[in-house]
Order: sequence, then C-alpha cells, then structure tokens
Amino acid sequence: MVLGMVLLGTIATLSISMVAAQGDDDVIVGQEQYQTHQGQGEKTYRFRQRTRVRINASQNVNLNMNIEALEIGDRTFSLDMESESGHEWDMNMWAVRDQDRLGLQNGSTIRNQHRHQIRNNFAVQMQVNETVRTRIGMEMSRGDATRASWAYLNEAENEWVEVESSYEDGMLVAETDLIAASTSTWTITESASLTGLWIGIGVGVVALGALGAILIRKKRM
Repeated sequence: MVLGMVLLGTIATLSISMVAAQGDDDVIVGQEQYQTHQGQGEKTYRFRQRTRVRINASQNVNLNMNIEALEIGDRTFSLDMESESGHEWDMNMWAVRDQDRLGLQNGSTIRNQHRHQIRNNFAVQMQVNETVRTRIGMEMSRGDATRASWAYLNEAENEWVEVESSYEDGMLVAETDLIAASTSTWTITESASLTGLWIGIGVGVVALGALGAILIRKKRM
C-alpha cells in the first residue's frame, strides 16, 4: 500500500516536471513537442529550460509546437498575431537551429547573396488555418541586429527573400502575413562585417600583386 502511494507520487512528480506552470503567463515544457490551447492574450513557453517561445494572440489558438531547444539554445522567439475574424486558429510550428533540418539545403540562394549569408542558428516553419497579421521577432544584441535581417523562403525560386527588419526592445522584428493553409519558412540572414570585407579586399590585393610580379618577371625573361 505504502509502495503504491510512493509510486503514484513519483509518477505525479514526473508529470508535473514535464510541463510545469510558472506564474500566470509562463509554461515550462520538458520536451520538444507540445500541444496546447492558448486563450486570447500573451503566454511564454520555455522548452527544455532553454528556448522561449512568446506568443501574443488576439484570438484563441490551438498550438502544435516542435521546438528543438537543445540545438537552438537560450534564446527568445516571439510572435504577435492579430486577426479580426473572431475565429479560433489552428497553428503548427517547427523551430530548428539549422535549415537543413527542415529539408532545405544550405545552398539555398539569397537575393544580394554577395552581401549576405544565412545565419545558421535559427529557422522556423509555420502553418495556420487562417490568414493572420504577424510580427515575428528574435532576441539578439543591438550589435548583431545592425547586420541582421529576417528572410522568408520563396519556394518557387528556392530563394531566401529578405524583408524590412528593425530592432525594438532587444528583438529583431519584422511584419508579415501568415497565409491560410500555406507553409511559411523563416530564417535570419546576416550581412558581411566590415572587418571581413576589408580582409577579403586585402587578400585580393595581395593576390593580384603577386600575380603581377610573376607576369613582369616572365616578361623580362
């Protein structure tokens, strides 16, 4: 009898540790996959004591999330979503560190690729059953944000398209519409630093100088 009560208590403790509430708005999630019904308003979900997903919704939403927090690390991703339909939403979300986990190749091109590169530490796919106006955000320092931009995947062209992004309250943010019944894939691109640019120019100048010296020597011979 006592052993049974101990086992039941242990099971209950383990269940609570997998999904435990912190205050009224925060939820601690002990696994990567989590399904829940969120009412209107803001709530933050922290996966594996690392990645935080903050969702602020103007309507009730049924969430199905898969957040690979052990790879993404201690970061905060946010969504502010708004619709005037009054209908309840259904939303699927899959967040990863590297875009190839989404079935994409790291070689996917970027518009203005000579100036930008994929910042391979976050990518997310989202699906929603209703078109929703959305502000997407990622926590980062102001220094990192000055060279970063949100970009969505144009599947038809297999091309990342950068969108206008700004830095607000410690977040790199961008405005978009999540279109009903379609998959929207997002990542963060980063422009080349001035240091890297000058190093590249310097290497190029040295290489050209060496080539010129060789040609002059051959001409004299």
